[in-house]
Amino acid sequence: MWTLLLPRVFSRKDFTVVHSVLNLKMNEPSIEVKPQFGISMTPCEAVLVPETSSLEEIRVDMADAIVESRPVTLVTNVGSCVAICLHDPVNKCGGLAHIMLPTPNNPSEGLPYKYAETAVPALANSMRKMHSVDSRLIAKISGGANMFSNLRCGALNIGERNVQAVKEALLANNIRLLAEDVGGTLGRRIVFNVHTGSTIVRTLSGGVKKL
Repeated sequence: MWTLLLPRVFSRKDFTVVHSVLNLKMNEPSIEVKPQFGISMTPCEAVLVPETSSLEEIRVDMADAIVESRPVTLVTNVGSCVAICLHDPVNKCGGLAHIMLPTPNNPSEGLPYKYAETAVPALANSMRKMHSVDSRLIAKISGGANMFSNLRCGALNIGERNVQAVKEALLANNIRLLAEDVGGTLGRRIVFNVHTGSTIVRTLSGGVKKL
């Protein structure tokens, strides 16, 4: 017995459903980088990063640092503060420090990661102690926003001073600055993969950069 198969005729309602589905796919968030990130030392790659990751996330608090050789991500949020990400490409490890101020007023305070001047050498030394194989460290930094731009007072721009102090500390410790995303007026969330060195920066406006 033969069965006659007739082509299905799509109604206007069917077309509307299909059109809506296609539009849903086309209206996904843009991966275009926003212009208010500030000046970058090297070009940064725009990426679409999934909201979740299979790697364990470890939060780094203000005036603190964490060094890891396991394949994890170190996460922190900064405004005028600066996140310093150091990566060892040979030993596949990394560390992140969340610095708050350029230099300490009291050297005996006992908070080395609070200040750019002391955080960079302390973080580098902690990483070098993890492995017997010496490797040249590379750095990526993000943050240093002017959170008080509406006050029109340059003296309050601690973010700019933090960035400058971090760069001077990296230079003094012979650590190459590979990439940066600094300045502007928006806070940032930094996600640093210590195994690969990949650093994802998100701003509060929804922009995303990969350093």
